[in-house]
Amino acid sequence: MQEIHNGSTQTLQITILKNGVESAADGAVSVSIYDVSSVNASSSALVTGTASATNSQGVYEYSITPTLTSLNRVIRTDYSYTLGGIATKQSTYNEIVTPYATTSDLIDYYNLGTSPNDLNYKSAEVLQQLEKIARTLIHGYSGQTFGRRYWFQEQFGSGSDALWLTERMISIDQMYENGVLIYDTTVSPSVNYFGFPIELTPTGKSIRVVNAGWDVRYDNQVDPTVINYGRFRESTRYKVFGTVGWDYIPIDIKLCAILLVGDLMANDAAWRIKYLSEVSMSDTSFKMAGGAFNGTGNLIVDNILDQYRNVGMTII
Repeated sequence: MQEIHNGSTQTLQITILKNGVESAADGAVSVSIYDVSSVNASSSALVTGTASATNSQGVYEYSITPTLTSLNRVIRTDYSYTLGGIATKQSTYNEIVTPYATTSDLIDYYNLGTSPNDLNYKSAEVLQQLEKIARTLIHGYSGQTFGRRYWFQEQFGSGSDALWLTERMISIDQMYENGVLIYDTTVSPSVNYFGFPIELTPTGKSIRVVNAGWDVRYDNQVDPTVINYGRFRESTRYKVFGTVGWDYIPIDIKLCAILLVGDLMANDAAWRIKYLSEVSMSDTSFKMAGGAFNGTGNLIVDNILDQYRNVGMTII
């Protein structure tokens, strides 16, 4: 499955084969693109259109714009056409992702050559593959992603006026309490059974009730002078829909990706990924600390990512 960078314009391509030979379709090649990862995935296409024939026989292209690539998700592209009088459909899948370090970031940081004749030259394709590995290491260690996607979270209330979240959220569209809709901003008039507005805390890791005339309670302790408390009921399941993640890549996460790409370009990377802790060459030997095989393998990166780790996650 090919990656498409978030916010980019991308040309999708399909090759039509007949008996193993590239062949032109009998007529137009129709294109329909679907979101297959979203919680709102449905049978309705995001966009439809017609692919354009290229100079190569049997090869067709269709361009998608930032309107479609603005959110991280997996899309399925259906190509429908007639070949030799037979109606045919082909499907391809692409994942829209947010790179944590761009090719330009890596070239600038490591002063890499920009021409294939330069000794320290790395092609854009190689750098993108290294960034993908670095991004995957960051995901594995931190327990979260730093892109922007539409998704949901399920958590249990603790009897307070705040609901703690596992992943950072940017916006809230809907909320269900034990399967019953209690909050919805996607309809008019909106639905709100809290009696007060709700908002995300500055960190985006909690949802709280907003009541200017009363303090928000972040615990479930009973105050005898308070009649109403704890809107997020204890042991009650809350399902929250909205935009999850970050509007931007934090600068220290970008630095982590850059440092990990540097590690992957280094000569010792081949040893470390094979779990070789000691290497001897003539009168020179290298022995790696045990931490090289834990976390990302980079002490600086691990220390930076420690502040972002989602520990003790509960999957409901």
